[in-house]
Order: sequence, then C-alpha cells, then structure tokens
Amino acid sequence: MKQIDRPTISEAESARRRRAIDEARAANMRQGYVHDPVLEAINERFVRGDITLDELHEEIAEAVAADVRRIREARA
Repeated sequence: MKQIDRPTISEAESARRRRAIDEARAANMRQGYVHDPVLEAINERFVRGDITLDELHEEIAEAVAADVRRIREARA
C-alpha cells in the first residue's frame, strides 16, 4: 500500500471519529459482531487520520472479502 501524505487531523476530529467507530461497533455487537483485530486495526488507523473514510470502507470490504474467501476454501 502506498503512503500518502495527509494533513494532521485535529484532536476534535479524532474524537469525533472515535465516537462514530464506537457507536458503529456497539450497534454491530448488538447484532452478534465478534471482535476482529484486523478490522479494529483499520478502525484505529481511521481514528488517527491515517486513512480517509473512503479508504476505511475499502479496506474493511477487502478484509471481509478475504475472510469470506478463507471460509469458502475451508468448506471446499
């Protein structure tokens, strides 16, 4: 993955992102979400401002797709 220089986000923006991630996690846990260290690492990079919201969505989709492939291969 290429490194892109990004402007530093403010502490307020980081806190806003943390709240959004925490609220999304809580909603997912109510639906049976199990802690996934890969997804949590992606979330943390978003909170720190290392990736954008679009990149967050893209990386989560890629991680979930990789999990689905592993599950399907294990069943085959």
